[in-house]
Amino acid sequence: MIAKTTTGNDFEGALTYGAGQRQGRGKEPGEAPLLVVSNVIPGSPKEMAQDMQAVAARSKRVRKPVWHTVLSWKAGEAVSQAQKVAAAKRYCELMGAPIDRHQVVVYEHRDKQHAHVHIYLNRVPIDGGPALRTDNNFYRQPAVTRQISQELGMDPLPERRRSLKTLDPTKEAARQRVSQALAQLLRQSDREGEQWLALQLQKLAIEIRYTHDKGGVLRGVSFETEGVALRGQEVGYKGAQLREALAASVMPVMEPEAERKARPKVSTTLPQPAPPVRPKQARRKGRRQ
Repeated sequence: MIAKTTTGNDFEGALTYGAGQRQGRGKEPGEAPLLVVSNVIPGSPKEMAQDMQAVAARSKRVRKPVWHTVLSWKAGEAVSQAQKVAAAKRYCELMGAPIDRHQVVVYEHRDKQHAHVHIYLNRVPIDGGPALRTDNNFYRQPAVTRQISQELGMDPLPERRRSLKTLDPTKEAARQRVSQALAQLLRQSDREGEQWLALQLQKLAIEIRYTHDKGGVLRGVSFETEGVALRGQEVGYKGAQLREALAASVMPVMEPEAERKARPKVSTTLPQPAPPVRPKQARRKGRRQ
């Protein structure tokens, strides 16, 4: 199984294609059945797209909220519909968008010789958390699809389609271990800063090294576990992404206005020191002129 992902901003166009209703390129009835609908009211592609766009509009920063992934199996591989549904749901979870937090629509296409499904995700979660990241899919997706294939008893990815980085099972196992540990820790609501993360990873036998610029800003990160060194990019977390994830947990909490007014005022002005007392000088005796 392999995964190919694109992003965009047109939910209606994406879902219309998934449903096989694109003008001039429509599919025959039964060639594009709907397999999964999560956190969206089932309906026409246009209706579901409007629902997803309304959630995406809550985020002012995400310009491409549409995540479209095609999961494909090799030609001739027998894949049941239950396996396709399970694979799609597991893919969303491992990529950081579990279907209980994100809007997900999955269609199966039956117009090719190989089995494949189209997964449409809203990168903006329904609970207001951070949007699904799009960086480092090249490194993340091959590992995710292999894991799903193993869990569901599917055929492994053909050797000719593997990258050189996936040929070392020791490094791949270490990469998955670090990536999963980071995902779990950074999902905690009580997470803190860099020292806290280093301590939590140390408990899991994972060492983290930070690189800061002259101003003390986190710019880079690397890891080591069981003698295997990994760059932040290889586990899906560059310095910038890690910095943002940690900073989001230490934002100041706004104090309710009623409590602020009821709290006694404490002066923050430092008291001014008293002027030094000059010693009295002895008067000299002498005639007055």
